[in-house]
Amino acid sequence: MKKLICTAAAAATMLVAATAAAQDASDVRGAYVELRGGVASVKNVDATYFDAGGTFGGTGSRDTAAFDVDLKSAFAFGGTVGYDFGMIRADVQVDYARNRTRQFTLRSINNQAVTITPAIRQDVCDYLETTSCAGSGNTFAFDGDHLRQLSALANVWLDIPTGSVVTPYVGGGAGIGGYELGGEGKARFAWQLGAGVSVDINPSIALTADYRRRQTNGATIDDDGAGVIVGKVKTDTFSAGLRFRF
Repeated sequence: MKKLICTAAAAATMLVAATAAAQDASDVRGAYVELRGGVASVKNVDATYFDAGGTFGGTGSRDTAAFDVDLKSAFAFGGTVGYDFGMIRADVQVDYARNRTRQFTLRSINNQAVTITPAIRQDVCDYLETTSCAGSGNTFAFDGDHLRQLSALANVWLDIPTGSVVTPYVGGGAGIGGYELGGEGKARFAWQLGAGVSVDINPSIALTADYRRRQTNGATIDDDGAGVIVGKVKTDTFSAGLRFRF
């Protein structure tokens, strides 16, 4: 009987300790800031350039040339200010990335499929103001404009208590995503989803690593009747950071 009582008492003590540890891990409340850096990859972007009729050989009032734009991955960095309520965190993040154009693939001119000839290739390169016309078929390979993105999003995250210094989290948010292409830019509605993990170094500092998928609505960038219609911009960001609690 004594052994049974001792075993039960030990089990109860272990259960209380485990519960307290889990509560401690999920009950770190208060303000925090986070600094992050990582790699941002942008999915191919639809871009339709438009100009006055006749620019691309058409006979209407406006000519169009539709492309798929392939962009290089780039370094991204940002910061966050938030508040930890326990298992729920709310924050506002600001991120910036600058992805350089890798290549354009011409889909159509004035809504008609085209076969690229040397003359058309040269005309397209002249319009895009590039000195290189490398590539094959309908693809133009060169280092062109940067797609610059600056976003500000409000997020809510759910921290999943594990009873240890490691805390997975999931969540997302919405806000404003601004981008610039060819020297002109727009700000549009943006949203994101993400998941990651934080590792406590001490009660005040944690290492973080996460993945976030952000989508920014498309827009028309118009400069006196000429410009580009940009489709949705979808960005995958893998980052690591430091979170400082106060």
